[in-house]
Amino acid sequence: MDKGKAVMGTGRRWAVVSKELNACHRKVSLDRNLRLFLFFLRAMLIYSVAYDLRHMENMPALVEASVCITTGVTQKFLKALTSVHCLSLYLSFSEVVHPSGMIFNQLVHLDLYTFTEGWWDLLTCMLQDSPKLRLLKLSNNKLRSESKETPIGRRRPSSVPECLLSSLEAFVWIGYNGRQGDREMAIYLLKNTACLKTATFSPDSTDLGEKYQMLKVLASVATTSASSQLLFD
Repeated sequence: MDKGKAVMGTGRRWAVVSKELNACHRKVSLDRNLRLFLFFLRAMLIYSVAYDLRHMENMPALVEASVCITTGVTQKFLKALTSVHCLSLYLSFSEVVHPSGMIFNQLVHLDLYTFTEGWWDLLTCMLQDSPKLRLLKLSNNKLRSESKETPIGRRRPSSVPECLLSSLEAFVWIGYNGRQGDREMAIYLLKNTACLKTATFSPDSTDLGEKYQMLKVLASVATTSASSQLLFD
């Protein structure tokens, strides 16, 4: 599909909403049919850097969303996603203010990409606001030189998020590079996730010695969950 388009689906039915729809939005008010479409929308993928999100504000039936944009994110749009069960985010936290009052009560699966500026702050907010989260996946498919490292000594939550204490069962980090800031993030999650069953790390390095050192550090962490397993791909 061409860039500049959003893919949306109601159940198994999918439709493509392109830039032409944005042009229509600028000329006329959002009509009743489109409002109804958004109201019953169940799945959404937006990957355009310039897509107009202003009219996406009432989507209570939405259960799955993937948002891969770096500009134009608004509080109103984020609030429209709070009904989702599965969410994938490729956002720069610098684009949005802390989404206070936006509780993701139904969210159980969160994918977060770690090559945007401030992803660590976005993760902190999502952990605090997703009390039922069960699966957390961090992904980085860029070269180490291009990825954004977690700041060393970053500010942590004032209290352990509820999802870490009562619901999170699986944690996956794809493209883990073992730098100090990322180690601190990984160790915090391992130490504080009480119900953790599996923690899977897939390093971006192909050097066996470097991978062994990463595993050695993570394996030495005393986890809260006695039944957790550390997996290293």
